[in-house]
Amino acid sequence: MAVALVVRLAALGLDGHSGDVLVISRWAETLAEVGPWGFYAHSSSIYPALLYLYWPLGVLWDGEALDLAIKASSIPFDLALGVLLFMLVRALAGPWRGLAAAALYLLNPAVLIAGPMWGQIDAAGTLLFVAALAVLARPRYALAAGLAVLAGLVKPQFGLVLLPVVVVAVRDWRAHDRREPMFRVAAGALGAYLAVSLPLLLDPIRLVNNVLANAGMKPFASVSAPNPWALLFGYRVPDDGYVLVGAALLLAGLGGALLLLCGGRDLWTLLAVGTLIIFAFYFLPTRVHERYLFPAMALLAPFAATSRVSLAAYVAISLAFAASLIASLATSMPHSIGRLPFTDVLLTPAGVWAMGGALAIAALAQVWLMLGRTARPPVP
Repeated sequence: MAVALVVRLAALGLDGHSGDVLVISRWAETLAEVGPWGFYAHSSSIYPALLYLYWPLGVLWDGEALDLAIKASSIPFDLALGVLLFMLVRALAGPWRGLAAAALYLLNPAVLIAGPMWGQIDAAGTLLFVAALAVLARPRYALAAGLAVLAGLVKPQFGLVLLPVVVVAVRDWRAHDRREPMFRVAAGALGAYLAVSLPLLLDPIRLVNNVLANAGMKPFASVSAPNPWALLFGYRVPDDGYVLVGAALLLAGLGGALLLLCGGRDLWTLLAVGTLIIFAFYFLPTRVHERYLFPAMALLAPFAATSRVSLAAYVAISLAFAASLIASLATSMPHSIGRLPFTDVLLTPAGVWAMGGALAIAALAQVWLMLGRTARPPVP
């Protein structure tokens, strides 16, 4: 934890994504001026749960101090996620493997780039994503559904964790002929949504319209992620002829991920399902951004800590993901990282294919391990 904190404090001094930090700082300043109840009269943010974090930052700081606070906001969530991974894997495979899982996430170069360096806060949604799966294994349906909805209100893509929550509750209902799990899921989901949305005066129709409008702003086969669409067509190529194909592939991928629940609902299976959901969302649809793979860095850490083959695949996917983030920073805006010698190589067609190929091969290896159930931890 101490090493992870020191590394993150050092990363704060590196250039981040000034565009993203500028947008977030404007949200924080708007919240400081009008409060949460007046925010959506001036903005259309699709991250409502994060506004409660940015609000006090806008009250306390401005200018460069506010920018630094925004970049540092991912650090507490990173550290909390490290603790959660340690606790989960310790219970499954012993303390040393728990420590390894935490270290693999906390010292992951992609995590460091996407969080304290970049200025984004994907760690918050990832923490809720993993926590929802952890409590679902117990099972605690209301809490799992509440955490899943809260994850979706942090960023919409994290809300996909609600799918296994609903499927497990339905299977429980069908198996034991009791509707209580479904009622608990509905109550938890509704409670979480109301807790976030009521102070913001944000109705669900407006939220959905904001998400759809945001998705329509960048109608490209791949915005900046080296997934198969980018390998076939390149970045920022209009996806008019492919968006429905990508949507159909995404639905098929999500359905395939949920089929794993037929084999059980233990924590290890749920982590595998969560990983496959993230893979489906990153590799299959169009309009994918570079950081959509971020939750896999946490979800795969327990597998990597308990299997050498999985560890090799984890290292490969982490390095390729980190390289793709560096390439995205270099191309999306003027950035000091673009002057590094190796950055030019990443931006060539061969570099894009190398990153995309490494990501795809490593992901397929992880899928093979999960489907073959060879990645389960040894008995401690």
